[in-house]
Amino acid sequence: MRNVRGLTLIELMTTVAILAILMTIGAPGIQRILQQNSVTADINNLSAAARFARFTAIDEEVEVTLCPTADFSQCTADWQQNKMVFVDSNANGSRDANEPVLSTADAVSKGNSIAGISSALLFSAHGGIDQALTVTVCPSGGSAKDASALITSLYGRIAVAIDSDNNDIKESSSGADLSCS
Repeated sequence: MRNVRGLTLIELMTTVAILAILMTIGAPGIQRILQQNSVTADINNLSAAARFARFTAIDEEVEVTLCPTADFSQCTADWQQNKMVFVDSNANGSRDANEPVLSTADAVSKGNSIAGISSALLFSAHGGIDQALTVTVCPSGGSAKDASALITSLYGRIAVAIDSDNNDIKESSSGADLSCS
């Protein structure tokens, strides 16, 4: 008689059932981790562009603008798009032909939304900006627990929102919980 090696149908079905149960339990957790990573990547991308713009303004003692753009030649109002940093020699908040693009940043990840900003950020030669703001990035599901924000002061200080009261929702500069609505 031969030794046959393999699985019976019952063993195979049992294994598939166990895997299905484990995937059902684990999949929502994995999806949340992916959403959190996507929001974190968008905040880090925006933070890096803003910090670069501020550093350049101070270092070169010039006005520098960070704004969204569709074509890297002019600013738009849609912060979901790519961003560009450029020396704004006439401080008008828009890029002219003689103003070089210094850096670019990627668009917000598909499914994420950005709120709290509607115009270009203009950094003065001293590093300050004309408006203190909280720029919030929310995941596709709109969960405030997975949202994050970039906070800028009038002095140009840039910080990423933290959860200081341990309620699983990060706070804005005023201390209020971030919201995704």
